[in-house]
Amino acid sequence: MIDITSFLTTLGTYIGIYLILSLTLTLETSSGITNFGKTAFYGLGAYVGAVIGTYLPLAMYGVGLSPFDVNGIQILLNVGRNNPILDIGVFALSVIVGFGVVAALGLALTYPIHRVGSSLVGFTLLSLGEVLRLIYLNTSVLGESKGFMGIPSPFAWIKYIKLAELLYLLVVLAFAGITLFTVSRISNSPLGRILRGIRDDELVALYAGWPTVLMKARILALSSGLTGVAGVLWAYYFTSINPNMFTPSLTFNIWAMIIIGGLGSIAGGIVGTVLLASVDYAMRFVVPYIGVTFITPDYLRWIVVGLLMIIVLIKKPEGLIPEKPIVITLGEGGGDSR
Repeated sequence: MIDITSFLTTLGTYIGIYLILSLTLTLETSSGITNFGKTAFYGLGAYVGAVIGTYLPLAMYGVGLSPFDVNGIQILLNVGRNNPILDIGVFALSVIVGFGVVAALGLALTYPIHRVGSSLVGFTLLSLGEVLRLIYLNTSVLGESKGFMGIPSPFAWIKYIKLAELLYLLVVLAFAGITLFTVSRISNSPLGRILRGIRDDELVALYAGWPTVLMKARILALSSGLTGVAGVLWAYYFTSINPNMFTPSLTFNIWAMIIIGGLGSIAGGIVGTVLLASVDYAMRFVVPYIGVTFITPDYLRWIVVGLLMIIVLIKKPEGLIPEKPIVITLGEGGGDSR
């Protein structure tokens, strides 16, 4: 039987992490940035968190063991169970460093990738994701194909597993809430309207005097940093990562969420994320219980997602909750926009 409490807690955590990814992608698409390399920033954040979460505790305890060694993993587990301050401190440091490193990468990439032209930005970032994945796959200090195991959860010291999972869910939802607040504030501000103008016609925005590349750089840096935080949250929740978790299919799963919900729509992105993340997670656990053996859960999941996209795009091409157009009303003695 499925433990309903654990199922819902894990599903909520899964949805919360995907909300950060879809909201940041919504911000990018609303700014004219076609990011097919979301997995590059997500995976980098996860690996930054894994490196700090494993190497740092072993170094602090003066243990000359590798985090890939069985004894090293056992020490990490023991340290996690007995040192709440260290667990929370290492996790907080991972979030801060993960945000900074991934944001810096996003900022550094903005200028060179825009030199290839806006139509090729998405494919350049897609290639970056594969380059980073191959680096993880062939670097011994990053675990190569096995990746990291034994990443200590910030609540590993709590004896009651369900309570620890619930607390982690609240942490994830808090970060999802911060992301939602940030994206909403930007989208509903004058800056958000300028970014939509850049998306719709970048040449006109340039003629209007707006530094389009600089503005895109700031947005990509911010959204990349938040994506990196999502990667850290993923690594610390599942306590293990490997390169095969960060394939291009992950990026297109996030794109499917915002396409079904409505491109450029924050509310639509949330609805699409909850819908597809629920389908994705449920497929992993429900299929084995109903006795379906002729198809794997992953393939069945993509069939369901594909059918959902076809149905939604036929019935509602703009998504379930389309982006609201900017309405400008001219009042007496001046203009008022909303």
